[in-house]
Amino acid sequence: MKRCLIYYSLVLSAVIFFSCRDDETLVPNSEVYVKTRTSEYNELRTPNHAVAYEYDGLYPSNFKLGYGGVAIFRDLEGKLGCCDLACPNDRSRMNPLQISMPFATCPLCGSKFDLSYGAGNPVGGQSKTPLRMYHNIRDTGEYITVIN
Repeated sequence: MKRCLIYYSLVLSAVIFFSCRDDETLVPNSEVYVKTRTSEYNELRTPNHAVAYEYDGLYPSNFKLGYGGVAIFRDLEGKLGCCDLACPNDRSRMNPLQISMPFATCPLCGSKFDLSYGAGNPVGGQSKTPLRMYHNIRDTGEYITVIN
């Protein structure tokens, strides 16, 4: 009886642990700090535009680009969003998503994600999970800053 009780406790704990996740993506939550430049800020003032920050770029040493790089975008409603450029299907840091608003596409598996309204949900390809989104975005009127 005691063994059975321990078994059921472990199973119940596992079910609670895995069902209470508030984040469905498989991309690890990573540190982000990006502050836009003036030219990028001007581009992001228009809905349906994006600026990608990939690891192969030359950025200030204090920039943190998430797991696979980040993209800051303004969706169709004009709201700012930020997503990681790593595809949740293959989690490759070396092959960032390609952004062509309103979609982000994985060059490896062909997964396609909709950024129209800022959610990053899969709309095609192999991935069944949404993009890793970063939500702490500040628009000061001169710069856009993303901090996680």
